Amino acid sequence: MVSESTGPAEPTTTTAKPSGGAPVTEPKAAKPPKPAKVKEPATPEQLERRKAVIRFTIFVVVGAVLTVLLYFLLSALIPRWWSQAVGRQVAGRISAGILSGLLYGFVFTFLPLIVLAQARHRAFSWPAKAIIVLVAAALTAPNLMTLGVARGNKAAARAGNRTLDVMAPAFRQATLWGVVLGAIAAVVVVTFSILWDRRSRELKLLRAQLDQLQKEVPPALPAPTDAPKA
Repeated sequence: MVSESTGPAEPTTTTAKPSGGAPVTEPKAAKPPKPAKVKEPATPEQLERRKAVIRFTIFVVVGAVLTVLLYFLLSALIPRWWSQAVGRQVAGRISAGILSGLLYGFVFTFLPLIVLAQARHRAFSWPAKAIIVLVAAALTAPNLMTLGVARGNKAAARAGNRTLDVMAPAFRQATLWGVVLGAIAAVVVVTFSILWDRRSRELKLLRAQLDQLQKEVPPALPAPTDAPKA
């Protein structure tokens, strides 16, 4: 009796094992490299903002250097004269010393910072900006003279300190508070001015874009026609 075969016999495959009996691990396919991140180029507004920050930083540094040089000059020459001038104004009264100190400290800190902030405007040329920095440094002279008297270690500064102790009590402490208040007020005003200018430029740009769109896009509805007369 002949037996029927269902089909050709399938070849049997055997996986070879190492002599130690450990399974053979197939190598993993290498992962494709991740695409490198492409840094987006800065927009013209960002570049202009960076340039403005750099220019303003340079002017601040130059102004600070000039201020320090002016401080050393004034501390060596004028402490005695300044202490006598303040002493004549205060005339030994504590209330007058406090009021004068606050006034000098506030005004001659607030004004120099406001003037210095004007150098950030692109409308001024470089020579004009240099003059602005010099004017800002010169406006700090009263506070620098008071600092030279209070912190100086030369004979003129020690003599000025004794004069202020007698003829202008509380003037130096009040000047320090005035400087702090003037700096805070100037930072607030300059920050508000920068934000206001930025908002104004954005509004002008949006209005220009809106006008351009109104010129290019036709009106959605037809213009109303006059009704026929009866």
